[in-house]
Amino acid sequence: MVRKITARCRCGASPTTFSVAAHDCTIGQQILNLKYVTEKSQGAEPWLGTRQKLLYALILIGCPWVKERCGDILHMLKLSRWKQKAQQILHWTETGLKVAALVNFLVFLRQGVYRALVERILGIRAMFPNQQGVRQVSFEFMTRELLWHGFSEFLFFVLPLINFQRLKNFAMRRILPVSKTEVTDPSSRKLETCAVCGEKPTNPREIGCRHVFCYFCIEGNYKADPGYSCPLCGVSVIDPSNIKPVRMVVPTT
Repeated sequence: MVRKITARCRCGASPTTFSVAAHDCTIGQQILNLKYVTEKSQGAEPWLGTRQKLLYALILIGCPWVKERCGDILHMLKLSRWKQKAQQILHWTETGLKVAALVNFLVFLRQGVYRALVERILGIRAMFPNQQGVRQVSFEFMTRELLWHGFSEFLFFVLPLINFQRLKNFAMRRILPVSKTEVTDPSSRKLETCAVCGEKPTNPREIGCRHVFCYFCIEGNYKADPGYSCPLCGVSVIDPSNIKPVRMVVPTT
């Protein structure tokens, strides 16, 4: 049963207002002020003819519909025994069209005409209906844009490969060296603040000095820089096994 489409777009116009049949262009082409023209037109009107519009609808609407309803059509015609053969033929046809579309796209990149395979089959192409004014762009502006885009692409590729945390730690160790102090008495360990973030330690850890660290602070810095050392006393994390939970020592009376 064919139902009449009465839905309207948000702008208030019916869907057929922007159709190829009404304006010789799709919705996107109408937004860009483009229209389909016939390459081999000999008359005064170069736009799509009735025959081309029907073929356009048959290719873009009829072929997918036949593919989806192939089983129902064969059942209606009492040819169900040919269903497997018909599906195989459709599969081969679809594969051939995909290959043809790929070849057409490569030719389009070379010649710049017939963007889609259906356009090449029908001999149509999208063009501006009115002559466009020439836009003058200075050579210096284009050069500057090309250089900037190239430099931006280079930065986007290189920056993720640079370990800034490791460079920062290396620079801090060279500029502000600190004397290494090993812990001798666990009871003298400072448990109030984390040596990295300065906050109260969360799940405190130690690395052999008198300072403590949050678990994520010390683990994150060590993963980013295997040569990481305590920023307050300079004791290094030689091995991951050196990062241990803080040992709490209760003084005896």
